[in-house]
Amino acid sequence: MRMKNIRHLKRISRVSRICIVLLILVSCSGQHVTGTSQRSLVVRTALMEPEAMVYARAFENRTGIKVEVVRQSTGVMLSFLKFERNNAVDTTIDVLFGGPADAYVIGAREGLFEKYISPERANIARDHMDKDGCWSGVYLGSIGFAVNPKRLKELGLSTPACWDDLLSPKLRGEISMANPVSSGTGYTILATLAQIMGKDQALEYLKALDSNTLDYTGSGAMPGKLVGLGQIAVGILFSHDVLAFRQQGYDIDLVFPKEGTGFEIGGIAIVKGTKKLDEAKRFVDFMLSAEGQNLYAAMGEFRLPTNRLATIPPGAVPFSKINVIEYDVTWAAVHKEDLLEEWMSATGDAGGE
Repeated sequence: MRMKNIRHLKRISRVSRICIVLLILVSCSGQHVTGTSQRSLVVRTALMEPEAMVYARAFENRTGIKVEVVRQSTGVMLSFLKFERNNAVDTTIDVLFGGPADAYVIGAREGLFEKYISPERANIARDHMDKDGCWSGVYLGSIGFAVNPKRLKELGLSTPACWDDLLSPKLRGEISMANPVSSGTGYTILATLAQIMGKDQALEYLKALDSNTLDYTGSGAMPGKLVGLGQIAVGILFSHDVLAFRQQGYDIDLVFPKEGTGFEIGGIAIVKGTKKLDEAKRFVDFMLSAEGQNLYAAMGEFRLPTNRLATIPPGAVPFSKINVIEYDVTWAAVHKEDLLEEWMSATGDAGGE
């Protein structure tokens, strides 16, 4: 029965990239607040909606500006912006918020974002933002392994300590990661391995890992939840999501691969052509400020702030404590299309949920 379910999940994930377009077309409805004559500031985010809503409501309380939050994976958000631009449609989105910066680098190169130099950027490192103001980094997060100690014990395995440990035959059908085509988390994993191992070796590794992979999820955080529920032994995702699941009471531990790991710069950008430019600028200012980023610690999240004046959340793992590579976000952006094509060819997977 388990192998039947595995095959079923594999078939679900092997859809064409056309499905991404269908998903974003369906999701574009319902973005105006009912019962109001004036559209709210629309923020599309890669963060899980309950978390994003906390930041939106704090901003509303601070400014009186209403915010509507729409949650999508990073790749889907960017695809939607391209769709609107290519079809000469007025944008229905004002701000993109969250998700790895390689997508923001691509969006900036394609002219999808307004240039805005927020005064809050004075407190953020230069390598955590676009020099021209097309996007800015709002948080940092490293890639790690979520592991279920009970399930590992049942499989007769010790805790994986390195990337190669995930290739154990005993982990067949016991691993999950997000789909790199639709998920920024998934692509960060792919680009991380390419930068650690070299592209060709990384693709061979991921082809081998595919044999142990139960599913490529649409959500970057979902593999952690599957681990916490005991459905699989190992998930690959951002460490702040692993820590959040553990805080929620899931049976889950966090491990960093000893060979090194990559990271994301979570981005924020104003969409080109927004009719809410002033409001969008104020939202960006808020999320780049120490006030906005202090909400990570206040609400028990584990994202690392980019603003040097903000508080590092208790329990979060700073980069100084782990072997973080010099992840090149520009390289990841430039090589994204080719890497995705080669990953799909190596694994046979073609798209997100």
